[in-house]
Amino acid sequence: MNHLIIGTAGHVDHGKTSLIKVLTNIDCDTHREEKERGITINLGFSHIELPHGDSLGIVDVPGHKDFINTMVGGACGIDMVLLVIAADKGIMPQTIEHINIITALGIRKGVVALTKIDLVDEELAEIASFEISNYLEQSTLKGAPVVGFSSVTGEGKEELINAIATVASQLEPRKVGSLFRMYIDRIFTVKGFGSVVTGSVLGGKIEVGKDLYLLPGNFPKLRVRSLERHGSQVESVVAGDRAAINLIGIKNEDFIRGMMIADKQLSETLMVDAAISSFDTDNPFPVWSNITFISGTFESQARMHLLSNIGEHNNLLALVQIHLNKPAILLVKDKFIIRNTSCTLTLGGGYVIDASPLHHRKITPKLIDYLTGLNNNILGDYGVIQLVIMELKKEPRPFSPDEIAQRLSISVAELEEGLLKGEHGFRSYLGGEQVIYMDEEHDKKFAHRVLNILAEYHSKNSMVSTGLEVKEIGGKLGLLAYKTGKLYLELLLERIKNEGLVDNVHGTWIVKGHKPIMDEKTLEEISWLENQILSYENEKPVLGEIEQRAEANRIQKNRVKQYLSFLAGERKIIFFNNDFLHANVVDKYRDMLIQKLNNNNGIILFSEYKELIGGTKRFRSLLLDIIEAEKLIELKKGENIDSETDTSIALTHLGKHLANKRQF
Repeated sequence: MNHLIIGTAGHVDHGKTSLIKVLTNIDCDTHREEKERGITINLGFSHIELPHGDSLGIVDVPGHKDFINTMVGGACGIDMVLLVIAADKGIMPQTIEHINIITALGIRKGVVALTKIDLVDEELAEIASFEISNYLEQSTLKGAPVVGFSSVTGEGKEELINAIATVASQLEPRKVGSLFRMYIDRIFTVKGFGSVVTGSVLGGKIEVGKDLYLLPGNFPKLRVRSLERHGSQVESVVAGDRAAINLIGIKNEDFIRGMMIADKQLSETLMVDAAISSFDTDNPFPVWSNITFISGTFESQARMHLLSNIGEHNNLLALVQIHLNKPAILLVKDKFIIRNTSCTLTLGGGYVIDASPLHHRKITPKLIDYLTGLNNNILGDYGVIQLVIMELKKEPRPFSPDEIAQRLSISVAELEEGLLKGEHGFRSYLGGEQVIYMDEEHDKKFAHRVLNILAEYHSKNSMVSTGLEVKEIGGKLGLLAYKTGKLYLELLLERIKNEGLVDNVHGTWIVKGHKPIMDEKTLEEISWLENQILSYENEKPVLGEIEQRAEANRIQKNRVKQYLSFLAGERKIIFFNNDFLHANVVDKYRDMLIQKLNNNNGIILFSEYKELIGGTKRFRSLLLDIIEAEKLIELKKGENIDSETDTSIALTHLGKHLANKRQF
């Protein structure tokens, strides 16, 4: 079954709703005000069964100029248009505006219903039909069939249905895609069932029992209780369906017009790059414009920055950056309309070419070439690799396939399939099952910055044999802010290690070939400091005391700290927070404790530990912290967690392994 939606378009009072009622036996004007005023104000929905068996969803949109914004919301997601023009009035202002809008929204197929033919003679109807066909020659509806129709007599009903069926059969099946999205055009409550939302499914597929998200916003997950398509219960709906979804978890008061539901959390944006066309080519856009931005049911005041002059670049009318006043959920290729701020005039329309751009503060030829290339690749069928390259070049940071796929509005499977079609032109890292993409130039710059960071560290700590840990390097590079930042840095370091540029020493990274630089005097001072630390035996060394003794021996305070870093790097002393013990002392008492635990079924009381180790309380506490941090032991608190007498010490799995290895 082909899943398609047809939308009406045309000037107010040309008979759109009456036509739909005759075709479907459904009255789309359901609101009291619509009945009283005799015009459509809200969107109406129905469906028609076609001769070849397909069921075509119908969206009836308002024709009045005051409700163009509602019309755009209804036109979002339709596959073909039913353009309604009254034979006695012909093409009118809203007819032209609607034609411009459906052109901007990318709707290329349609049928013209020449209504009210019962009010004119045959000759006048023929003239009207000719004028319409002639006008449409300059639009995307060139060659659309024009069918005479009367909602009063029913004349032309069968011919119109057949024409709709013929055009519908010419449409290529809509690409379903993997991401389910649907703008909500109505929300209401059904007694006994709860909240129901309706809309046109833009992409993807959703099934009963699956989870959905209300966007934008950070709302709890929703659950699909039931689904309807064209009034019948179904187990799933797909792109191209008009759907009614009964949701568990949604609150009507949470809903604001312009929201959508999707099957995954999507990033919000306040800024998009876009390609647009103007409906008034005689009056080009200024550099900055205040506009109303409308995409689907989403509407926002915005500022539009013209980046390229009309018609200058590869037949694009304009490349722009749009700054929205409120967050939107927009993806690449999403269509939109722009109107003036009072919404009395439709200015043009276009599509998103980048939903998460950088702020273009300065217009350069390089920027315009980049955006033009981006647009050309979006319009092409095989531009995935080039699009990925362009996306990676935007920011000096690593990306996961999920992030890139979302930015390109495709699934990860589609991304991976597209990347099989040629040379990548960017760097791809594999860490376990995680793939990371990085632009080649950005990757080279990160490698260069890593070497500079390590070289600077070595110059300031020339006597230390060790370097910096991954998290320290990542912090200096700003990579830890990204989900894949730490893993990317680890993989980058391994790559440049294999290239002979860096090395790993005791879990830290150094420039390859780095050796501590020390003269005889320095070595003597380090030896003196080490002996001072050893002299504390089973007491906790006090840094202030050591610094005083050092000063008496003409060793500067800052040198003491450098020597401590050197001894720590050489594994001569072990730090815990800002305190430290000599490694020989830790080794001695660690062995004593592990042996004691091993001989007592892996557990002893804290009082037994105190008796075993002796020394000062601060020393015992620091020693215990160090051994616990090594994951060799764990403290087990009793009911009185503040009491040492109610605490025991136990071997961990790793501690037992060490005891067996040492054959205690």
